[in-house]
Amino acid sequence: MVKKLDYGLLVRNASISVVKEILKQIAVEGLFRKQQIYITFALGHPDVVVSDLLREDFGDEMTIVLQYEFWDLVVDDFGFSVSLAFEHSDETLYVPFASLVSVSDPSEDFTLDFTPNFAEVHPKPQKGEGDQIAAKTAGKVISLDAFRTK
Repeated sequence: MVKKLDYGLLVRNASISVVKEILKQIAVEGLFRKQQIYITFALGHPDVVVSDLLREDFGDEMTIVLQYEFWDLVVDDFGFSVSLAFEHSDETLYVPFASLVSVSDPSEDFTLDFTPNFAEVHPKPQKGEGDQIAAKTAGKVISLDAFRTK
């Protein structure tokens, strides 16, 4: 019996692979001169980690811009974490790929659109596991300050 191909899922998975590669390259090489990456995601996804203050400020969706004031970009199989400067404070966010709404780079006229998948949930580290994970990945975290033009 021939199984029907799920083209939508195949395209989504390929698009997420593109986003992972973009973020991995930015984590290592930084951004080029006028490059800026806009990432919009659904705050209602259970694996999104943001402060309560940001949730109140942004509602259902949040758009972050990777351009100047971000650091500690770390990409894993299920999403990415990044620290950003906001008006009131610096914040570290975790954005699962399943929560993505869109990723774009206006300097390159590039956009990928997604439908968030709230059914795709991955176990969060248990208390204490985060420290172990941080210790394992500590050598892989790269500050992008050296790549920024002042």
